[in-house]
Amino acid sequence: MYPTQKILLKRLSLEHEQFTFVTEDIRRSEAGERGEDRLLGKLEELRLEGNYHIFSNVGLLLDEWKIQIDCLIVSDRCCMVIESKNMNGNLYFKDEEFYKEVDGIETPFPNPYFQLTRNIRFMKEFLRNVCPTMKVTGAIIMTAKSSRIREKPSNYPIFKLESMIERIYQMHGNGLSEPIDSAKFEEIVSLIERSLSPYVMPPLCEYYRIAPGDLLRGVECPSCGAFGMQRQYSTWKCGKCGVTDRGAHIAAVYEYFQLINTKITIKAFRDFCKIDSKYAASRMLNNMPELQAFGKANRRYFKLKDKL
Repeated sequence: MYPTQKILLKRLSLEHEQFTFVTEDIRRSEAGERGEDRLLGKLEELRLEGNYHIFSNVGLLLDEWKIQIDCLIVSDRCCMVIESKNMNGNLYFKDEEFYKEVDGIETPFPNPYFQLTRNIRFMKEFLRNVCPTMKVTGAIIMTAKSSRIREKPSNYPIFKLESMIERIYQMHGNGLSEPIDSAKFEEIVSLIERSLSPYVMPPLCEYYRIAPGDLLRGVECPSCGAFGMQRQYSTWKCGKCGVTDRGAHIAAVYEYFQLINTKITIKAFRDFCKIDSKYAASRMLNNMPELQAFGKANRRYFKLKDKL
């Protein structure tokens, strides 16, 4: 998600009330991705007996109930939900509370234990019709090398990355006493593969509750990064560095979809890119082959075509 977040930052002033929050959210996203990479790298050591399959970044939907799981290990004895957290500093788990302490400053966070139990409950329901006897378990893995778990309730399955493989072997050993056969195992794996539902990020103004009018408008220069290129005849010209580019508006259209709305009208396009002529704006949108037009006259709008 963070490349899109960086697009948002480019169009926010440094003084905007959400600028610092979005910046910190990017840092957390990047740290989380690094942690998931370390977790998947560690899983290369795994050698379970029998059949097993590892899924990463799993999105599943059950009616209106949707979940996202960092890692899901399905074996012929159990299903293991693995949630990774890449957090440094001293970590404390006290009953329902979870916080970290760095340089004497305590910062509270949502307790990952409840995310884990919710996802375990989902998987039990998800597998009910295909294999109701399958045991579903899981653990939270702290992936940051500098993290220290100072207080951990005995009933919380929270471990450091270096102990993860052994914990997985333990969970696997505590699964079904008799493994399911290969056909049933393949049926479960196939069901999960068919049901994968990737997370769809809403437009970031909606996600961060930012008014679209707070964004910096204009077409960005692909050479120097300045906003406010001017449309001259059939091309764009940067007033700062002088570079010209016929298709500079295309990136702005994609940014509009990511930041404001999944559909764009000619009026909205003119406003976002600061285009005077509605005829030129209409021509530019109609000449983008990746867009599909809907409606007529004043109700006409454009969306990205569905990928095949």
